[in-house]
Amino acid sequence: MKKIKILFIAILFPVMVFSQGAEIVPFVGYMFGSSVNYYEGKYKVTDGMDYGVSVLVPIQQVVDLEINYTRMDSEGKFTANPSYPGYTDKQTSMSTNYFQIGAVKAITLQNPKVVPFGSFSLGATWFDFADYQDTWLFSITAGLGAKFMFSDRVGIMVRGRFMLPMFFGGVGFYAGTGGSGLSLNSYGAIIQGDFNAGLIIKLGN
Repeated sequence: MKKIKILFIAILFPVMVFSQGAEIVPFVGYMFGSSVNYYEGKYKVTDGMDYGVSVLVPIQQVVDLEINYTRMDSEGKFTANPSYPGYTDKQTSMSTNYFQIGAVKAITLQNPKVVPFGSFSLGATWFDFADYQDTWLFSITAGLGAKFMFSDRVGIMVRGRFMLPMFFGGVGFYAGTGGSGLSLNSYGAIIQGDFNAGLIIKLGN
């Protein structure tokens, strides 16, 4: 976790220092955890409050580069399928972490104080378990939102996102600790989403 924080700061620092017009947006919201169905049972990531930060760097007049980190602390609950006697119900605390880079495109510039936008990003999602081995997955997000500017420097941003960690080649959700963990390697898919609101702080000119 410490290495990830250092890497993230290393990416953000030159952006914040050298980019004119960059926006920092710390935010809080609510994430829908969703669930995955397997042959062995059902694994559910519970809903919860999420929080994080976006850095928006202008590239063109209506397009910003976005670097985003989002985290939700919740629980993972596995309900075993009775047809698989080797599996039992399990529950553990966990965190869901999204590391994304993408684009935010303004839909209109008619009113500079109210700017609706669409966003798309890709990156990685890290499922960090308290009792099991963690999991990294490629992921994408897509969203719609709006910026409401109170001044040239300060505003708020609201957004709803569709969030999709990917599975490839039949490799499913995995959580394990040696021989006593929970291993689910059949096909599965998890679909998440969130709504959040954040404070826009604009840097530079």
